[in-house]
Amino acid sequence: MSVEVAPGQFQGVQQGGIFPIDPGSVLVGKTRDFRVRVTNRGEHQQRLCFTSKPELDLTGYEMPDGEKNDPDGPAFKLVGADNLSCVAPTGDGEKMGLPEEVIFTVRFKRYDDALERNARLLIYNDNTVDPSTRTYRITFKTAACTPSLDAPDTVDLGAVNKPTEESLDILNAGSCALEIYKFTFDGDPNFVLIANGKEYPVEQMHGLEQVFDPPLVVQPSSSIDPPWSIRYSPTTDDPAEARLVIYSNDATTGQNGKLVKIIANTSGPRICLEPPTVEFGGKLINKTACVDVKITSCGTGPLEVKDITLRNGATDSNEFKLDFSKMGGQASATLNVNESATLVVCYTPTDKNPVDPGTNKVILDQNEIEITSNTFKGTLSVSTTGFGVEVECPVPVIMVQEGEEVPPQTVLHLYGDQSLPSTGNITSYSWSVKQPAENKFNLVPSATFPNPTHEVNVGGEYEYCLDVCDSARCSNDAECHTTACKKVVVIPTQAIHCELTWDTPGDMDQTDEGPDAGSDMDLHFTHPFATGPDLDGDGAPDPWFNLPYDVFWFNPTPEWESMNPNAKDDPRLDRDDTDGAGPENLNLDAPVNNREYRVGVHYWDDHGYGFSYPHVRCYIWGQLVFDRDLKLLDQKMFKCDMWEFAVIKWPSGAVTEVKNPDGSLKITHKYQNPGFVQIGGGTCD
Repeated sequence: MSVEVAPGQFQGVQQGGIFPIDPGSVLVGKTRDFRVRVTNRGEHQQRLCFTSKPELDLTGYEMPDGEKNDPDGPAFKLVGADNLSCVAPTGDGEKMGLPEEVIFTVRFKRYDDALERNARLLIYNDNTVDPSTRTYRITFKTAACTPSLDAPDTVDLGAVNKPTEESLDILNAGSCALEIYKFTFDGDPNFVLIANGKEYPVEQMHGLEQVFDPPLVVQPSSSIDPPWSIRYSPTTDDPAEARLVIYSNDATTGQNGKLVKIIANTSGPRICLEPPTVEFGGKLINKTACVDVKITSCGTGPLEVKDITLRNGATDSNEFKLDFSKMGGQASATLNVNESATLVVCYTPTDKNPVDPGTNKVILDQNEIEITSNTFKGTLSVSTTGFGVEVECPVPVIMVQEGEEVPPQTVLHLYGDQSLPSTGNITSYSWSVKQPAENKFNLVPSATFPNPTHEVNVGGEYEYCLDVCDSARCSNDAECHTTACKKVVVIPTQAIHCELTWDTPGDMDQTDEGPDAGSDMDLHFTHPFATGPDLDGDGAPDPWFNLPYDVFWFNPTPEWESMNPNAKDDPRLDRDDTDGAGPENLNLDAPVNNREYRVGVHYWDDHGYGFSYPHVRCYIWGQLVFDRDLKLLDQKMFKCDMWEFAVIKWPSGAVTEVKNPDGSLKITHKYQNPGFVQIGGGTCD
């Protein structure tokens, strides 16, 4: 006896076997027929007879009321199995006057639910060859309905130099309806998501969720309608990235979200110059000095340098010349990836440049080299400067590895070893830095090291200057004026960034480090769920020192919100300082909507240095929105004082200063949480 089942081509099913049915292949409310063919594999002229009508056992699942009450019957039904008699062995049908096969149907109807169903087909027969198959059993089984969100892991827009839009393919590859509940979208502000007929710019979506109520529904084997797309409008040729996270009822990615990374300008031609600007410094009058500029194809595609010229505008000096001898005499070149060409730039000052009496700096000769290519910008302008001197001077050259705009808590690597001597070698280096007063960090290992490092832990502008000496002169000599300076701007990149620094007059050296080397103030940032003893006496529970809903030195990286590691909705204390001055930095990348965060400062221990003046600043998306320096108010804080200074509301980003009803600062003296009395800070008496 042989039993085969076919929605299309027949396939054999063994005794006790399972025949799977994909409900996603059937539209809701429609049916699909599965033919069952029984043949006789017995000996010559030995017939196989059905002893009773085949049956379907539907007790393997609990039938929903909708299925029970359906006039068309249950999900499984037998069709054409009423009058089955006997089957002849293959080839004997004509002699025996019997059919050589019997075919009947199991009909499956799709219901609008995710229930896993099974129906056991029982075929009763008189098989004498294998009596164990006289009740032949086959189970028709549906897999539980499973939606599956199919979207690319990465969408690469390639090299983009103008507004570009590309479709985002979102498909339901599952067997039942996919429901999309919400999404988040963050990254480069020049990206826009077009979804469900609306535009969602990244700059408006930072930290927000777009919730669909009701959810967007995508049927099996269908794409989202209307289609979604991504638009990118570049302002630079820098690589750009955005992150789209889609939350749905997908069994695999639904809870944590499906991450789609969108990138642009990570490929294509790019141009890199070494040095990036041409600074001759002071050069002898009527003597030509030349500098090699290395042009490198640093992208992922060939670089076509089409032309190189000097701007030679009305205010530009004509004392600069371009020499193409190392480029084969041509002002153009085609460079494969990582290939380079060398442009020679020469400068011949004709007179001594004057000194600006207001700044005491030399007024420079300047021009612009313009390099036309097939890159994003098309034309790259390269600053070229110099000045004439009666004696040749060393030229300091500053390079900052991390660039000219960085976030707080960056360690800058400063390089001065590319400085140029007028004769012999550079014999000494002298660095200086103008930095925000609150950033009390020195150059490491010293200001006389050729390539020092410097911690920039506070937002603001930093200016680094370098003087060098050779065996003949120094760049800051009266006849030289070749001191080099470069500025770096420190801007937070997080949605919320708060800084605490403090000034303790009793600490004579607030830059030293070590146990008890300075006073210890702490930044606190609390969730709305934080509650504790009412130590400030305002009649409401205090949020401070609550675990886990207060972020401070004891609880620097709590888990407040989603368990999704990609959500970035938990705050963190990225820098704690215990030995004077600070800073302490608090960051939150993706605040949650409808949250009010409270921010405060606690004077944990003065370590014998006495009162101190805290200075707090909060940034929202890199913009300074709150700045209070208690030294300017002559408001001292003493050991154990607690200052609640602000409430931050999200998603508005509004920062409201907290004050007492009489308008004074909300500072509570001798504030000591009972749970923290024994772990440090001494007593408040």
